[in-house]
Amino acid sequence: MTLQIRSILLYNREGAVRQLAFELGVVNIITGRSLTGKSAIIEIIDYCLGRSDFTVPEGTIRDSVAWYGVLFRVGDSTEAFVAKPAPAPLAGSQSQCHFEIGSALRIPPLGELKLTSNDEAVAKALSRRIGITPNVHIPPPGATRRELEADIRHTTYYLFQDQWLIASKELLFHRQSEEYMPQTIKDSLPYFLGVMNPERVKLEQELRLARRRLKLAERDLREAESITVDRQNRGQALVAEAQQAGVLPGDAPITATEDVLAALNRAVRWVPTAAPAVERQRTAELRNQLEGQRDSFKSLQARIEAAETFERQAARYQSEAGEQVWRLQSIGIFRSLDGPHSCPVCSSQLAESFPSVVALAESLRQLDAELTFVERGQPRLREFIDGLKRDREATRQLISQTEFALEASVAEEEAARQMRDTNVRAARVVGRISLYLETIEAVDESSSLAAAASRASAEVRRLEQLLSEDTEEQLLTSVLNRIGSYMSRSAEDLQLEFGRWPYRLNLLQLTVIADRPGRPIPMQRMGGGKNWLGCHLILLLALHRHFVEEQRPVPGFLILDQPSQVYFPTLEDYKRLTGTTEDTARSGGDLEAVQRMFDLIFGICQRLAPNLQVIVLEHANLPDERYQKALVEPVWDGTGDRALVPESWKISAL
Repeated sequence: MTLQIRSILLYNREGAVRQLAFELGVVNIITGRSLTGKSAIIEIIDYCLGRSDFTVPEGTIRDSVAWYGVLFRVGDSTEAFVAKPAPAPLAGSQSQCHFEIGSALRIPPLGELKLTSNDEAVAKALSRRIGITPNVHIPPPGATRRELEADIRHTTYYLFQDQWLIASKELLFHRQSEEYMPQTIKDSLPYFLGVMNPERVKLEQELRLARRRLKLAERDLREAESITVDRQNRGQALVAEAQQAGVLPGDAPITATEDVLAALNRAVRWVPTAAPAVERQRTAELRNQLEGQRDSFKSLQARIEAAETFERQAARYQSEAGEQVWRLQSIGIFRSLDGPHSCPVCSSQLAESFPSVVALAESLRQLDAELTFVERGQPRLREFIDGLKRDREATRQLISQTEFALEASVAEEEAARQMRDTNVRAARVVGRISLYLETIEAVDESSSLAAAASRASAEVRRLEQLLSEDTEEQLLTSVLNRIGSYMSRSAEDLQLEFGRWPYRLNLLQLTVIADRPGRPIPMQRMGGGKNWLGCHLILLLALHRHFVEEQRPVPGFLILDQPSQVYFPTLEDYKRLTGTTEDTARSGGDLEAVQRMFDLIFGICQRLAPNLQVIVLEHANLPDERYQKALVEPVWDGTGDRALVPESWKISAL
């Protein structure tokens, strides 16, 4: 089911509508001056065909238009209307849209346009309508790119030829210069050419499942065969391990197969030994108690050291003071202390008192008193120190007892832990023995596993044969050869420089090649814009012929922007054309070559009618009857409504 363009609709902010209608299944030509909006037509259609990026040129169109719409004809009677607003002022994309599909749709006014859908939904709906079935391209092993499912967005590479692209010597397809796009074109084009089996997606899913089943069957078979080969060795190793773990007695080696199995069957009946009960709280309490006792011991030791220090200082004081008193008394330096006016040496009366004598006497009396106090306190200090030492010894004994109790508690816990570790180790060995015995029971099934693996392998080979890359490659080569034959005939019609030799598409390099004997000539090495333009035209028209004749799900329209530009003396001369036949005749261009080009376009479009619609955007105008009949509107000179955007809209936009 084909898809073509009924009309383009532009809405300004006041609600006025500009409708540009096209004929279905024929050539449509728009010609006129530069800067009348012709080149924006491709961007508008691409925008409404599910592209979110907004690439409409800056200037009058962006300033004047609020919504862009395209009315598509799908099949014989169904219509699809897609309208999208211009993005926000600082935004570069818009994915929301107004979308309707039905029969004989009414063009809605501006007030009825609502954002009811999005680009993804539009692409899915239109893909389904034109017959794009579920498909997938799986990259070869080792490739880093993802799987690709082609939809209607992947057909746009073959629908649009911008004015800078149509005569390029490096690029063939719309958006080919963008990152990753060349590979995307290479991956998706085989589907649209019909090279991929329609059942390929289902077969590839079946192949993935079959390979998974084969992998599992081979793994099970390897395990079964491995068990069969080393059954005895593994069994003996498990017996030895069970003996080391205490599960089996280790008095004698076991080597016979029957004895090994019997011993392992006894081992799986092993019961763990109960570990002794341990009061974990007891150990913590003893640790806390021991810490407190050690703190008490340290405190007593500090008090004893302080008391003994005091005792030593008092003894030194007593000794020094007694010696001084003895010296003073022994020399009899003071004979009398009968009053403050009596001389302490000769006992005569003095006129005034002698203060130092009084002070010395008072000091001597105080020294005697202090010596007496110290002598009386020494027995009590010694008794206090002896009491502290007795307390210290008692605390030392308590610490020793607590340490002994703590060591016993820790030993009990360690014994319990070792018992648990032994049980855990033994339990692990018993678990491996149990798994081994269960696996031994499945060894006899190795023959059935081998049969299952053989069936899975055969199924994988069958599906791989159906999906053979060699078969697909041969089919692709056949299709490209047929397309090449169409291209070669068109090259002769256009009288291209290398038209006497076969032309073909090189899908790997995305270029056109003329197979001249001895040295093939790629498009990049063909001199002159006429050759480059010719390569684009013959390839795109040949592709669309194949799409139509093989009923491939590709929209049935092709838009060519300014294809005749290469036939005029300079590009500036071409752009100065006003779109009238008189101006074209005076331009000095190669009008015969221009005529041959349009004859080719008209001829192929008529051959494929009504399944191919060609829209040509031009500056030139030929007096040819078919050309004049194909004009969509009078020549666009930029006045009144003779432009994409009416002149009155420009005024209102200002």
